[in-house]
Amino acid sequence: MDITQGIYDKLAGDSVLTGLLATYGSDSPPAPAIFTSFPVPPDAVRPFIFTEGEVAAGGFDELAGDLGLDVIRDVAAYANNTGSALAIEAIAQRIRTVLHRQPLTIPNGSHVMTICVSGPVVAPTDDTLVGRLLSFRIVAMET
Repeated sequence: MDITQGIYDKLAGDSVLTGLLATYGSDSPPAPAIFTSFPVPPDAVRPFIFTEGEVAAGGFDELAGDLGLDVIRDVAAYANNTGSALAIEAIAQRIRTVLHRQPLTIPNGSHVMTICVSGPVVAPTDDTLVGRLLSFRIVAMET
């Protein structure tokens, strides 16, 4: 089951969120700057979103024979440091709105729930960028 694809599709499908982000690539139209593998391309323009892999994961099986995953996934947003946090806060709040208690379409799986369990909180940064981090609990069943 591809939870990463489900998260990407949900984030990339929200026009309000993608309007807050840079774009990436030479496709027409270019893709929103949402990255799901590390490292983020060195030519990526901020602001962008990054998510990769689970922070914590556990499988479950029910007596009825249901199989699935219960994972915690971090989603981070980064923007240039302009001296103001307004832009990054708007992106982080929109990520929360798009994912918190909203359905995901998960290839080879069926989504049960997504809950924001933490954030947005300040993400590790340097002098050139600002960031926010959100953690989501995602429960999905295998199909």
